[in-house]
Amino acid sequence: MLITLDESHRQLVHQARDEAGAWLATKGTDQYRGGLDLTQVHTNIDRDFDAHEFVGWQVDGQVVAMLAISTPDTDFWTPAERVELQTYISRFYVTEHGRGHGAALLGAVEERAHQAGNHWLRLNCWTTNTRLHDYYRAHGYKHVRTCDVPTRPSGALFEKDLLGS
Repeated sequence: MLITLDESHRQLVHQARDEAGAWLATKGTDQYRGGLDLTQVHTNIDRDFDAHEFVGWQVDGQVVAMLAISTPDTDFWTPAERVELQTYISRFYVTEHGRGHGAALLGAVEERAHQAGNHWLRLNCWTTNTRLHDYYRAHGYKHVRTCDVPTRPSGALFEKDLLGS
């Protein structure tokens, strides 16, 4: 079930990010590794939590996947792209992998975005995590381009056409 996260879920988002880092370390990717300042990471999460809506997928009373509905990242998306009708997602974390919870959350957010009249569901993800790229492709996303911003390890841009054109 799709729910809106509130202040009582803030710490869960932080915990999910930390657990994602540990899980990713076992998957042979450099995502969330390599000198990231975790204090800054959590400050950024708090900034996003205060500024944007976070939603979650709840199963048996537990939030098992979450993401932020935010604004297109100006480091990656062009001014023309940023004004298009879209839902932009970030900070996508899953606490129970391999159970379809992430896909269920993406589907619910996609449906909500479509009902709101948005043309696109967009995101950027870690540039070197090709398994994550494959995950998004398997869920109907198209790779738009990869941006090289020296201070940003993410920059692989994906979008899903919600109008099917």
